[in-house]
Amino acid sequence: MRVGFFTDTFLPQQNGVVASLLSSGSELVRRGHEVHLFCPKTSVKEVNGMNVYSYPAVTFKPYPEFKIAIPSGRDKAPELDIVHTHSPFTMGFFGWRVAKFQKIPRVSTFHTLLTDYSNVLRLGRPIAKLVTWRFCKSFYKRHKKIIAPSETLREVLRNRGIKKPIEVIPSGIDIDFYRPIDRKKARRELGLGDDKVFLCLGRVSHEKNIDRVIRAMKNVDARLLVVGRGPTADKLKRIVMKEKMQRKVSFKGFVPEEMKPVYYSAADALVIASTSETQGMVVVEAMACGTPVIGANAMAIPELVNDGENGRIFEPRNVKQLSSIMADFEPTQTMRRSAIETSKDYSIEECVSKLEEFYSNVLSS
Repeated sequence: MRVGFFTDTFLPQQNGVVASLLSSGSELVRRGHEVHLFCPKTSVKEVNGMNVYSYPAVTFKPYPEFKIAIPSGRDKAPELDIVHTHSPFTMGFFGWRVAKFQKIPRVSTFHTLLTDYSNVLRLGRPIAKLVTWRFCKSFYKRHKKIIAPSETLREVLRNRGIKKPIEVIPSGIDIDFYRPIDRKKARRELGLGDDKVFLCLGRVSHEKNIDRVIRAMKNVDARLLVVGRGPTADKLKRIVMKEKMQRKVSFKGFVPEEMKPVYYSAADALVIASTSETQGMVVVEAMACGTPVIGANAMAIPELVNDGENGRIFEPRNVKQLSSIMADFEPTQTMRRSAIETSKDYSIEECVSKLEEFYSNVLSS
């Protein structure tokens, strides 16, 4: 099968969409399929067996980490069997054009609930959300079928008027890579002592609500490690300075992929306060490492976190409740084992098998 991935975000950018592309694409290649990936300008020509085609791009000023690719009408794609778009912007429409020209089916994964990011348009929040959603509906109605990475997102899309068939296929992770490391060894490697340690890992941006986690830490006898980079890092550091919490909260910045299992394994829990997770890959990664998760009761997080079994759930805006949970939190071996069991349903092998079946059904219908 010759599959074309069309995406508006790719390396060197690191986010959930890029992680999904790398993991699913490499597994498809391992199974004997051809994967061709089309994206904004990058120095990468080939990765994990995938051929990479990139195009000139300009920076989207309201959101500088996002690049707008500009494929021209003369740009051609190799012969494909199916087009799979992963975002609804210029590369997504390029994929739509390629599918139309080659007369092949097109499908799309709805990775991100873009209305949660619509404030970057600066049109006023209600108008921005309306404009963003109308744009999304216009894009996704052009596809034969849609993939949602969680049941929660499928219901959101249905309730908001997406009429196309929607199938739930999570983005998988490599559970041979994300695996438990001896906690004491992991802590020694990171220079941590015996303190209780909480972890926020991922993009450091407004929608992740890391400021709530920092404020919850004020009366908690523990350490918080913030791992990752993003546009709100400086703002969060100012909050820490103002609250005089420098000894409690550490900002580690970007860490290489191979270090993530070390950070997960060293932590007593991953804490995620985001209310916009369409799946929450960091939740699955942490659980695969045997690390329970304290997560907001929002979007897809409660699909993964069973309160009291593999972690705890808190109401998103209730900083006092989060603080109380963190203060009392003691991960048990039963909780750690439950977290690992949860992650097994999201192995890359399991998820790509569902994706293969999905492609086959589309091509035969």
